[in-house]
Amino acid sequence: MLLLSEYTITYEPGKAVKGQAVVDFLAAHPLTDNEIVSDEFPDEQVMMIESSNSWQVFFDGTSRATGVGAGVIFITPQGDLLPYSFTLGTACTNNEAEYNALIIGMEIAGEMKIKTLQIFRDSKLIINQLTTEFETRKQELLPYCRKVQQLLEQFHHVEIKHVP
Repeated sequence: MLLLSEYTITYEPGKAVKGQAVVDFLAAHPLTDNEIVSDEFPDEQVMMIESSNSWQVFFDGTSRATGVGAGVIFITPQGDLLPYSFTLGTACTNNEAEYNALIIGMEIAGEMKIKTLQIFRDSKLIINQLTTEFETRKQELLPYCRKVQQLLEQFHHVEIKHVP
């Protein structure tokens, strides 16, 4: 304790944003004295989750001075995780690394004979180029985009979704 006494260390608790939201809601919606609180859940079917036969794939790629890496995580229809990570041998941009990660993931999915796939990524550029909302203008990205379009043909159903 004496060793740390020369430092001015103070503890400041984090703000309870989630708890405050509940408090604000309850304050804005008070119950009257004659109101009965029910413990029944009239919308319990809303809480049910439908399982799908789709596999999910999340991918990421990054380019740094120390090397280029790619990662892919598969989620099976049963909810099991299958993570993969790779070091790419050639230098490239971050967007090229992203495409490489997706291509590797789709090739693995093809080898596993997966036919229904949901693809998720937070890169709006990559997702919108895949869904053709955005035009691929950079010449260096065109081969990657074409390769992904070619790989998409091996699946019966593919959903491509942006994750904010």
